[in-house]
Amino acid sequence: MDVKSTLEVTNSFPFPAVDMASTDTGGHHDITNPAAAAPRQKTNTAYQTEMIKKLREVNVDANNVGWYTSANLGNFVNRETIENQYFYQKELNERTVAIVHDVSRSSQGSLSLRAFRLSPIFMAARKEDKFTTE
Repeated sequence: MDVKSTLEVTNSFPFPAVDMASTDTGGHHDITNPAAAAPRQKTNTAYQTEMIKKLREVNVDANNVGWYTSANLGNFVNRETIENQYFYQKELNERTVAIVHDVSRSSQGSLSLRAFRLSPIFMAARKEDKFTTE
C-alpha cells in the first residue's frame, strides 16, 4: 500500500509450480526460467485473486502491489521479467512493482531488495511493439 510515497509490503505468497504446457509461450519451451512465466499464467492470476480474497476474509489488509522474484548477483533482467512487469502495469495497475531479492548479495550480510517499474515511455514502446531485445 502506498503511504506518503512509501510502498509498504506486508505479505507475499508464491505462485504454484509452473506447468510448461500451459505457459503463455505458444507451446514453445524456450523460457530461460520456467518460474518466471508464472505471474502471467491465467490459472495463477485466478489463484492470486483468490488468495487476496481469502486474506481479506481474515482481516488482512490485502492489495496487489506487484510481484517478486529472486536473483543471483543482480542478474534478473530478461524477457520474462520484462513481460511480467508489463503485464502487471498494463492489466492491474500502472503503479505495481517488481521486487527483486538478490540472494547472493543478501548472503554476504545485508538484505538486498530492490523495487522496479517500467517507465511510461517503455510501456508505450512495448504497446506499439517497438521493443526488441536485439
